[in-house]
Amino acid sequence: MICAFLLISAPTAVAGGWAVTYVDPVPSIQPSVTHTVGYWVLQHGTHPPSGELGKTGLRFQSGADSRSFVGVALGEPAHFAVTFSLPAGTYEVFGVQGWFPEHPLGTLTVPGTLLVKPVDPQMVQGLDDVGWPWQEIAPPLKKPVEVSPAPAAAVVPDAPSGKPLPVWLVGLVVLGAVGGFFVLRKRLRPSGRR
Repeated sequence: MICAFLLISAPTAVAGGWAVTYVDPVPSIQPSVTHTVGYWVLQHGTHPPSGELGKTGLRFQSGADSRSFVGVALGEPAHFAVTFSLPAGTYEVFGVQGWFPEHPLGTLTVPGTLLVKPVDPQMVQGLDDVGWPWQEIAPPLKKPVEVSPAPAAAVVPDAPSGKPLPVWLVGLVVLGAVGGFFVLRKRLRPSGRR
């Protein structure tokens, strides 16, 4: 099973910029077996696209053989799933991203695994500007941390309370001191005297 998330994106010439496709963990793909894979299509790599996205899915290209599979929307914003079956071979995998152009995602060997083409970090922008629209199930993005304002003045620690030490602690210190006294006395006693 591939434990890494598949990431890829590229800028587009259309208004709205670009999209990034993130694929959920993918199992080993076997020939002529039906597989279902989840994926996210995020504008600017960080948020659901504004407006109607259109058809999304995955396209597999092996020489002149091209096979496209359309995804279906899942319950979370910008999350989809696609079901596919492929014969043995090596395929270039493309993310179909609605009105965004499709982009190469990596290479799939059947039987075998998907080799991921990493995303350019500059293509993942603007998460702090749009908020976090997901709950428990979310794309593999680092959730923004809410920053609290710094205090206006330094915090001064409270003065010692002046309360007495607990009785058990005082007893422990006394026992340790008495035990240490007897050990020292025994060592310092002349050896001829008992």
